[in-house]
Amino acid sequence: MKLITTYKALFYSVLITLTLSSCSKEYETETYSNSALVTIKLTGLPSQFSHVNIEISDIQFQVKADATDADAWISLNTVNMGIHDFCQIIGDRVVTLVDFDEVSLSHIYNLKLILGENNSLINQGLNYDLVMAPELQGATVNLVDKELNSNKIYEFVIEFDIPESIIILDGMAQLRPKTSVTLRQFQLF
Repeated sequence: MKLITTYKALFYSVLITLTLSSCSKEYETETYSNSALVTIKLTGLPSQFSHVNIEISDIQFQVKADATDADAWISLNTVNMGIHDFCQIIGDRVVTLVDFDEVSLSHIYNLKLILGENNSLINQGLNYDLVMAPELQGATVNLVDKELNSNKIYEFVIEFDIPESIIILDGMAQLRPKTSVTLRQFQLF
């Protein structure tokens, strides 16, 4: 009996000691005083096509007023480059192209979605190569005209208007991207 009482006393002593000396973690809050976080998502509008496969090569911000300057455009850390079926990313479905990339504070004039050459579609069972209109030089540009502020998250959603972007004529399919951008801003701290 005395042994059980000793074990109980020892158990409660250890329990009280652990409770009173429990660790507490202090989380360091990371601030972004000279930068902002950027997320870019891509979605499409419904169309009559079975599949619309478009290759995403890069996402860039124009950070200087003169777009022809050598360093006017900066590439973002794109996480989902490659071919995406735009018929699968309609409605609430999106593809995250840039995920919380830290960007230096600057004025963003435009957002450029650079497309690759591996684009195709299926319409009524027929396969087409999607050829980019030559005057677009493989990209679609959207006006942003926004100053990035510190300690903020900027979420850009690029909406690709599939029905307005594709022209099928004489057995050829041409891609003339029509996109719009929605911007949401969130305060970090």
